[in-house]
Amino acid sequence: MADALGYAASCAVLASFLMRTMVSLRLVAILSNLLFVAFGYIANIHPVFFLHMALLPINVWRLLIACDAASVPGLAQLTRLWPRAAPQTYALWLVVGLLAACASLLAYMVAAGRPPHV
Repeated sequence: MADALGYAASCAVLASFLMRTMVSLRLVAILSNLLFVAFGYIANIHPVFFLHMALLPINVWRLLIACDAASVPGLAQLTRLWPRAAPQTYALWLVVGLLAACASLLAYMVAAGRPPHV
């Protein structure tokens, strides 16, 4: 079961690189995040689990920003709450990603009871 989830998640990542629009890319990326979260949990791979738990809300956020509010009923109210991202926010997401990676490594070390082999 875990292997099947891992392969499905990997295929979803591959499919995300084939997407031509931002909305379809985010939808497939969200699918891959969900599959990798399940895979990381079932296979007890903490770095994969925590990384994709951190990436999932980022992809959902970016999907909401990328969606055309007029084409999706009810989305106009949501997109008014969150303004479109300015270019300088990419630095913030880089820091969030680095912190998530450090947190996943720390969680792995705590769960394993020893530092990982480098």
